[in-house]
Amino acid sequence: MPSPPSSPVGAASVRKSFLPTIGGPYFALAVLFGMNLLNYIDRYSFFAVGTQIKEDFKIDDFWYSVLGVSFMIVYTMVSPVIGWMGDRYNRRMLLAGGVGLWSLATVGTAFSLDFNHMFFWRALLGVGEASYGVIAPTLIADLFPVSKRGRAMGIYYLALPLGGALGYGLGSWIGEELGWQKAFMIVGFPGLIAAFLALVIHDPGRGTTEGGHETEKSERPGLAEYLNLFKIPTYVFNTAGMAAITFATGAYAVHGANFYQIVRGMTMKEAGMSIGGLTALAGLLGIALGTFLADFSLRFTKRAYLLLATIVTTAAVPLGLMAVLEADRAVSLSLLFGAMILLSMVLGPCNTVIANVVPANKRASGFALYIFLIHVFGDISSPLILGWISTFFGKPSVAGSWVGKFFASIGAAPIGDENLTVAMLVVAPVLALGAVFFLLGSRYLPRDQEQVLQAGGAGVGEPVFHH
Repeated sequence: MPSPPSSPVGAASVRKSFLPTIGGPYFALAVLFGMNLLNYIDRYSFFAVGTQIKEDFKIDDFWYSVLGVSFMIVYTMVSPVIGWMGDRYNRRMLLAGGVGLWSLATVGTAFSLDFNHMFFWRALLGVGEASYGVIAPTLIADLFPVSKRGRAMGIYYLALPLGGALGYGLGSWIGEELGWQKAFMIVGFPGLIAAFLALVIHDPGRGTTEGGHETEKSERPGLAEYLNLFKIPTYVFNTAGMAAITFATGAYAVHGANFYQIVRGMTMKEAGMSIGGLTALAGLLGIALGTFLADFSLRFTKRAYLLLATIVTTAAVPLGLMAVLEADRAVSLSLLFGAMILLSMVLGPCNTVIANVVPANKRASGFALYIFLIHVFGDISSPLILGWISTFFGKPSVAGSWVGKFFASIGAAPIGDENLTVAMLVVAPVLALGAVFFLLGSRYLPRDQEQVLQAGGAGVGEPVFHH
């Protein structure tokens, strides 16, 4: 008996009638991994050449921060729209169009003549990134059954530390040798290949690995049901905690390389290579360790995922503070490395929580809302706040006040008319607040997971990563 068009099999067969399919689930995973890798290479290449961009465009830390978050602002605004579309329309077309646009925008960045040109291209980049950022996790969930989904998600999100490392390394090396423009040209073109491959990867249909009942058109959620996500306490507290984590990672991504160049006297290549290498190693260790410890802890408590997030986030606070204030570069980078490992451990458990408390037919929109909130209150806000603080505390009148003298006494004196050290110290109290949110969310986690399971939902215990 033929499958109805609204069923997973029927939906997949309709797509195959006008788009060919090449390979199976693992080929699709390889393509999605490539997209994610190229994205993070591009993202961190920009930060690696930040000092050159500041010098060429004659801008201070605040306006550099505006450039740094311009793509993320658009990414965050577009994500809910992509999430809505991702629950309804052809995901391969959305992926291909978005990645193609992102690649063109990356190359366009290389031709920026002033601040306004670069702001335009970096903002356009956000439209493309939103497409795969929202859709790829949901597509992987449909490509792999519960028994294999965790490994598939882990492979996909290994692109985060690897891409960050390559972005810092390639960006700083190319920037120092050939200039920042060449860096964007080199990392932009491969994305066009990934965009073409997105058209031919396998899409089995929404909810296929979970029985398929979530994909029927009559069950597609409306706006009111998406707003009901705010009635899930775990979803709210976990999102708030992840916003704090994203605040910290965004701050270090945008200003970290500049901090070690301006404050600690490293060259662009030294800072880029050091931070890039530490980012890759810390990400690999943190993701693996966090996933293992979270699953192991489930033997003792159903609150394990968010209790682990509470512990490691709390432990990262003093390491982050000491890393900023430590004058010795090697010691400072070692402390930062420890904090990076701890924060990477949060990614697996906390993103798994989102998948576990949101039904499959709302998953794309649930992740889209989650993405919107953690970026608005996280890595969109933090670079701008830190940029303003650096400029404010660099003013002679402020530096000469009792507050400025206090910060100088603990090793946070201004350099020129900027004070990145004081700005970087702001990350610690935000992380402490995030630990409180995780702890509060852990109280409701068992109940909210059980409700989803009773409704036929999300496969509790599957490691799912998102950033």
